[in-house]
Amino acid sequence: MTEISRRNLLTAFGVAYAAPPFGAELKPTSQRVAVAKPGEGRFKFTSQQFSQLTTCKVTSEDSGGACSIFELGAPPRFGPPRHVHHREDEWYYVLTGDFLFEVGGQQYSLATGASIWLPRDIPHCWANSGIVNGKVILLCEPGGFERFFEEASQMPPLTSQNPTDLQKLHALHAKYGMDLLGPPLFPVPNTETMHQ
Repeated sequence: MTEISRRNLLTAFGVAYAAPPFGAELKPTSQRVAVAKPGEGRFKFTSQQFSQLTTCKVTSEDSGGACSIFELGAPPRFGPPRHVHHREDEWYYVLTGDFLFEVGGQQYSLATGASIWLPRDIPHCWANSGIVNGKVILLCEPGGFERFFEEASQMPPLTSQNPTDLQKLHALHAKYGMDLLGPPLFPVPNTETMHQ
């Protein structure tokens, strides 16, 4: 009987992994330095209102496609509707405020300095659970999420319940490998009754 080495057997089944030798230097994905000063973004959103709450600090182009990084502002009791990403993993770091994350049906309260990793394909939503404005840093891996934010800034609000708006929002999410699944954590105030 012919003897097969363990390495050859694992390679045949596609299980072997060739790790770089200890001390080997990994090549960076981009050879460019990207600097974003306070209040400055690396991606210019066309919506002024959107850019006041969202600043792109590192673009996909800056990172060679590895990631996009954002500073997101969130008013009290505000956050996106329940959704799921099929392309991106996300990491959030709370800069200021208190945030509530719901991930796969479990809730996590995060205060300033806390972080959370959200793997793709797990439904989630989050919101500023405090009574003052808050901020988080969001890292999306791989990069390119700034393009979704740009298109979303030109669409109806993510919290709209108008059937025509919802159809557009579902199509936009599908275009970027996501599904809209439900409402945000906190009810959206009815602006019509607020102004009567």
